[in-house]
Amino acid sequence: MEQKPTISRRKFLKLSSCSLAILPVAIIATDRTRAQVKAKKEAVNYQDTPNNGQKCVDCQLFQPPNACIVVDGDISPEGWCSLFVLKQGNATSD
Repeated sequence: MEQKPTISRRKFLKLSSCSLAILPVAIIATDRTRAQVKAKKEAVNYQDTPNNGQKCVDCQLFQPPNACIVVDGDISPEGWCSLFVLKQGNATSD
């Protein structure tokens, strides 16, 4: 008859608590990595004014009131950059 490996309750609890202690560190590291991937305004030709009717408030990447998923720093809703992606259902006026 084959014997299955067993783990004591004490060892299980010790391993579980160690895993829970590491979890917040992993979450913080992930948040820092995400924050570091944002582009500098200069790299994407950001400007505080619209370009040919395109403006940040109409972009899929804009996060109200003044942020962007991919561009670092404060973003004006009336601004524009080269990463502009029109939100579904919006139309720009020329």
